[in-house]
Amino acid sequence: EVIRLQREFRCWKESNWCAFSDCCAHKIAVEAPVGTVVGYVQQRPSFMAPKYKIMDADEKDVLYIEGPCCVFQGCPCDVNFTIFSATDGETEVGKIQKQWGNLLQEMFTSADNFGVTFPMDLDVKMKAVMLGATFLIDFMYFEGAQNRGHAHYY
Repeated sequence: EVIRLQREFRCWKESNWCAFSDCCAHKIAVEAPVGTVVGYVQQRPSFMAPKYKIMDADEKDVLYIEGPCCVFQGCPCDVNFTIFSATDGETEVGKIQKQWGNLLQEMFTSADNFGVTFPMDLDVKMKAVMLGATFLIDFMYFEGAQNRGHAHYY
């Protein structure tokens, strides 16, 4: 086991504005190696687009992620979650992309394809945390039979 992701249960899977309360915001702890926390991914409050912050082991903000206002399962296009530097919150440094497979894959399987881009010089620990962010985004917006074919507006 190289990386472990730990997420506590949260009642509201598909709501951004519940993140105003720490007890409702989704948060993943990333351990690499197991037993050593290297960072966290935490949902940020938002009335529209899904937002997350990437933090180091000391819970200091390193990167921010912002998704589109409408996340649509089965959309015949790629869905981009843009990664910004926490230094100014505006400089784009990468993205997490849910890539469109094909009609058969999207309609009849639960398989999803993701791509993650980030700066080459990003610390390897933060790269592991970015993988954790990808899993959280997949869980929140693209997993579950009840999500198939439904749009999520925020």
